Amino acid sequence: MAYDEAAVTAVIAPHLDAAGLDLEQVKINNAGPKSSIAVVVDSDAGPTLDELAEVARTLSAAVDDADAVFGAQAFTLEVTTPGAERPLTEPRHWRRARGRQAAIELTDGTNLLARIGPLTEAEAGPGAPTGTTVTVVLPGAKGAAPTTRDLDLAEVASAAVRVEFRRPNPQEMKLSGITPGRVESGAEPEDLTGEDAGTAPRNED
Repeated sequence: MAYDEAAVTAVIAPHLDAAGLDLEQVKINNAGPKSSIAVVVDSDAGPTLDELAEVARTLSAAVDDADAVFGAQAFTLEVTTPGAERPLTEPRHWRRARGRQAAIELTDGTNLLARIGPLTEAEAGPGAPTGTTVTVVLPGAKGAAPTTRDLDLAEVASAAVRVEFRRPNPQEMKLSGITPGRVESGAEPEDLTGEDAGTAPRNED
């Protein structure tokens, strides 16, 4: 039996809403008895290991009850968070990645490597569109001080968080609104992928 993403989403989405988690992606690998479904979730605070394990159990029970969708075929259900180099496609992604470095491609072809600052969702007046902008921090060239730039998200063609292998520039962090060494509301949670993810195997009766 081949599993359909829309059908899987319809079963699991209400349980994720109840748990206060956003459904970011459903990854289905249809491989007969080795089929797997990976559910990628996130939240502003970042789900803990215990929360991931609990929601994995809840979703496993939900799909066990949904025979019309899943049938009796065995598969593995995994619940995890986005990867370290997660794409930024929604305003909430930018908000949660504040202080992180990102590779950004603009619609005019410009490429930026910048640190993510505050997100502003502005309510425009009657008849005018609502604009969402993000302040990004650009590193200074040849020792110059970093600068900021406001981007309308409509200008962004694609963007993804980048893993850093050196300590962030304190000036850049300050301009992003994050004080190094402090945990801020909305700051990026610790990645909980791979062995840290919640996994619930489902076997045939």
